[in-house]
Amino acid sequence: MPEDARGPSPDVRRAGTERGGIDRRGIERRGIDRIPVEERTSTPGTFFVIFVGTSVGLGAVAFGWVGITFGLGLWSTISAIAIGTAVGQILLVPLILIGSRTATNNATASGATFGVRGRFIGSAIGLGTCLVSVALTVWTSGSAGLAVASRLFGLPESPASYTGAYALITAIAVAVAIWGYRWLVRSTAILAVSGGILLILMPVAFAADIEWDYAGGEYLLGTFWPTWLSVAATVGVAGALVVCTILGDWSRYIRSDRYPARKLVPVASAGIFVGFVVPATVGAVVSTAFTDPFAPFTVSLAGESPSWYTVVLLPLAVLGGVGLTASSLYSAGLDLDAVVVRLTRPRATVIIGVVAVALVYVGLLAPNVQESISAALLVLAELSAPWAVIVGIWFVQARGRFHADDLQVFNRGQTGGRYWYTGGWRIPAVLAWAAGAIAGLLTIQTPLFGGPLADIANGVDVSLLAASAVAALVYVLLTVRAAPPAEDGDRGSRPQG
Repeated sequence: MPEDARGPSPDVRRAGTERGGIDRRGIERRGIDRIPVEERTSTPGTFFVIFVGTSVGLGAVAFGWVGITFGLGLWSTISAIAIGTAVGQILLVPLILIGSRTATNNATASGATFGVRGRFIGSAIGLGTCLVSVALTVWTSGSAGLAVASRLFGLPESPASYTGAYALITAIAVAVAIWGYRWLVRSTAILAVSGGILLILMPVAFAADIEWDYAGGEYLLGTFWPTWLSVAATVGVAGALVVCTILGDWSRYIRSDRYPARKLVPVASAGIFVGFVVPATVGAVVSTAFTDPFAPFTVSLAGESPSWYTVVLLPLAVLGGVGLTASSLYSAGLDLDAVVVRLTRPRATVIIGVVAVALVYVGLLAPNVQESISAALLVLAELSAPWAVIVGIWFVQARGRFHADDLQVFNRGQTGGRYWYTGGWRIPAVLAWAAGAIAGLLTIQTPLFGGPLADIANGVDVSLLAASAVAALVYVLLTVRAAPPAEDGDRGSRPQG
């Protein structure tokens, strides 16, 4: 296919001139272009290690504390998070496979479903989700790290100190993210082991004070089941959906001919479940040992840890925060690269890092940071759920087959191809996503606000179910007679202009 006068994206040009897509400084030059077969050497085990390694930080642990602050007891919190995560993972199965089938990230691959320009929906959701994830992780890890440093070394907990702590974690994470995929794999492998050990020691440190029969407090939503479902949705389902747009960032380096679905899906799903549920469970358990379980998690953890654990808490706070922040920044850089194709992935990552730090400082002005973050995650989940459902249905309709080269049309400055549809947008999919998102936002329940139809189910949060069901129904009705593009003949592509 001919390319226009502008040629391919900077990442494509530079990666093509460097061995293995790595430049002389060891920086990955691959962006959202297809990963060549010879570079796709990762395995399902690599995928598992990445997700577990990026989930051993205090940001992931604090999710368990969220359930406690909603008023649930210990085991109710754990069950809500585990069941919610398992439900959310059902939507993730096709999204695990897409990257390995197309050798690109999920936002770009969603061009098959939404059109090569409609894939901007996935990129926007991914950007927003990654930025909130970075803000949560930097805030949690930076605050805990400073609190520990203050206890150990007398460092003042002043605005300047907080600024320095947040900037330090973000700067290290940006550096790792810029170096790229191979560095992330190495760093997360180290974190999976070292961070895992430190995480296991956390309940050991608080063993004498843990209340295994902790019954909870006043339910945030008045009664048990609405509150339980809210935690299941906020932490479990929404937590799983947080990664729906970024799964392809890791699976694109896994060859589908070597590792088909029966080998990739079980291992990847186990990694996601372990990565979300185990740290959150530790957080819930340890929260019951605090003098005030409802006090900010990082403050209680740093202030009430035994002396011996305080020493190891500092590296857990800093390094764990770096791992998750780096992976989120890497994914956000790819999403921005997908929107502004003239940016290289490293430059896009730097821009996202600057925006993320600014977001952290703005977020600190919120009256209640925890509730603000929970609300933001729920809103993003309402946008993610219909997107994931529609991409999943298309995956089934097309029998998991893609014309991977046609997904790169927009990146090359071309028009046409199987996924061009109507000016680069697939209208039925866009309309179905919009309908699902609106349904979710109308019925949403968050700690800060509720949608106009939030009480439609007598206090039970059905927003994610509504978003998913409406999107699926509208999409199926609008496309029931349409043949999947993967079965069409090659219409080719042509330069823009």
